Amino acid sequence: MKIRFIVFLFLQSIVFPSDMDPTAVDIMRRIKSAPKPKSSVSEIRLEIIRKKAGKEKRRIRSFTRYEKQFFSGDYKKKQLLRFQEPKSVQGTALLSWTKVNGTTEQWVFLPKLKASKQIKTKEKGKSFMGTDFIYEDLENREIKDDSLTLEGLEMIDGYSCYVVRTFPQIESSYWGTKVYVDEKIWQIRKVEFLEDENKMEKTLYIRGYSEESGFWSPTILKMVRVNGNHTIMTIDSFKPNAGLDDQIFTEYFLNRSE
Repeated sequence: MKIRFIVFLFLQSIVFPSDMDPTAVDIMRRIKSAPKPKSSVSEIRLEIIRKKAGKEKRRIRSFTRYEKQFFSGDYKKKQLLRFQEPKSVQGTALLSWTKVNGTTEQWVFLPKLKASKQIKTKEKGKSFMGTDFIYEDLENREIKDDSLTLEGLEMIDGYSCYVVRTFPQIESSYWGTKVYVDEKIWQIRKVEFLEDENKMEKTLYIRGYSEESGFWSPTILKMVRVNGNHTIMTIDSFKPNAGLDDQIFTEYFLNRSE
């Protein structure tokens, strides 16, 4: 998950010299350089909340995330998401290949069509499975993809956080973002996604982390739009170094509906 994203967020402790304040690039490099398991399997639950006429409607979905790091060749990470529940989306899957240069290729498999299709660049701003996450939120952006500015410190939920503003240097669905990084444990606490300089589109809140075999994983991510609609992503389990076979991350395996 990458986020940005995000979706993905394994962090380590590296101490800066006491007489040197970190730059925006230093902060983002610390996040990027965190140790990651060679592979992992996570069980994830989604709650999609929609508000209308003062009432809330909730939809629940669950999927398994398979992820593997690569240390040679053209790709550095591959990921497969496959949905189990509800029955209406069972078997739907998303395959992502992240290249060494930071670009990401994505394919989605729809059981009703019994076929997969590659997601085009112009489609990456679309909602992922009806949630408040878009396909771009599930990609990894490289440090070089954005212009970075450190705006100081701010308290977020009682944590002192560095505020890093990003401006995309390559195509993005967002005008920019503000990333809040805990200055003590170097974990992301919040990300604001902007439509323009003065207009917020949505905010990602990261509520809690778990540690397994020396690797950190967020436990709850909440993406909230300005109209109150939001999606809660809960990582129910995280198993690092799962020994996954490369075949799992192929289009052949993606097109299996079971």
